[in-house]
Amino acid sequence: MRTTVSKGQETSRRYFHPYIRLAVLMMIAVMALTGCGSSSGGNGHEGHTAGGSLPGGADALTPIEAEVKLPQEPVKAGSTAIVEVIVTQAGKPVDDAEEVLFEVWKEGTPDDKHEKIKAEPGKNGAYTLKKKFTEPGNYSIISHVSARTMHTMPKVELKVE
Repeated sequence: MRTTVSKGQETSRRYFHPYIRLAVLMMIAVMALTGCGSSSGGNGHEGHTAGGSLPGGADALTPIEAEVKLPQEPVKAGSTAIVEVIVTQAGKPVDDAEEVLFEVWKEGTPDDKHEKIKAEPGKNGAYTLKKKFTEPGNYSIISHVSARTMHTMPKVELKVE
């Protein structure tokens, strides 16, 4: 069954739809342009950061930094050494790291035999490893730091006499 449409109705229907589309597009554009508006005369972006605010005033785009500190005195075989990593973001300590691991191995050790040890959290962004080195040699230490959706893994070398 076909419905008969007069020529006048067909013409009005054809021109009606583009006006609705134009009106809707204009409303969307106005809402998008005024979304961050402010009645106080500012541009409405006060307090916004590119990636969102994090503890310590840093934003999500500021990278974390990790500095590994080795013992100042030579490490003797059979003694316990303290290795520390200081974690910061935008110069401020990071005390809320999700995970800090120390990966330790003696030169020549296969990858699947590396020792991974969870660090002990301290204050002011410090995370500590206390490890007894039983044999002399050159050791590699990687500090795996996961904090604030980022990961860094600085590597240092330690000589045990």
